[in-house]
Amino acid sequence: MARAVEFWFDMDHTLINLDCDVSWKYFAVAHHLAGPEAPAEADRFFEDYLAGKLDIEAFHEFQFREFIGKTMPELEALARQHFEECVRSKIYPAARELLASLHRQGIPTAILTSTNSVIARPVAEALGVPEVYGCTLEMIDGRCTGHVAGTYGVGPGKVTIAQEVLGRRGVPLSAVAYYGDSINDRNMLEAVGFPHTVNPSEELRKIAVEKNWPVLNWR
Repeated sequence: MARAVEFWFDMDHTLINLDCDVSWKYFAVAHHLAGPEAPAEADRFFEDYLAGKLDIEAFHEFQFREFIGKTMPELEALARQHFEECVRSKIYPAARELLASLHRQGIPTAILTSTNSVIARPVAEALGVPEVYGCTLEMIDGRCTGHVAGTYGVGPGKVTIAQEVLGRRGVPLSAVAYYGDSINDRNMLEAVGFPHTVNPSEELRKIAVEKNWPVLNWR
């Protein structure tokens, strides 16, 4: 039986029971980096994301507001603090077990997420995942501009990123497994040879049933 040669994962609500773009705003308010209205606005953007109708430019302007002007070491320190306070306890045990098993077998793993890679990196490190492909922050003269550099990893953008990375090492998407939870993962799930849904949204669950994709329920 054919088996995937690499395993790639969405992050939020796939590996963790959390959306880091939302939790970041709650963290930012708690640490006086953002105003008290930020969490409600983050929730509205998250609802749009789940519905597949996110205004990307407006979201980026909002999401990276606290990042502007900061150096990478400053951002990384905040990201580690956010992870310890908000994320570590939300990692799914089943995700830990699967990734540990893959690593024992020497199977390459990666996280491909629409969350910015600075916030995603501590999650990957905690799970032993060596590669993170997220939303890349633009840095000019060593400071964050609040803009995105390169392809934004949402919807078809995830496929573009994966094709570029895998193409450099000669691995076809048909040889890759991908795990995702929302309708925004549909493009990637349809592109790979081994799609898996994790706690899928109602819309994605319907598609998974129609296409006979595995449906995993992680708690």
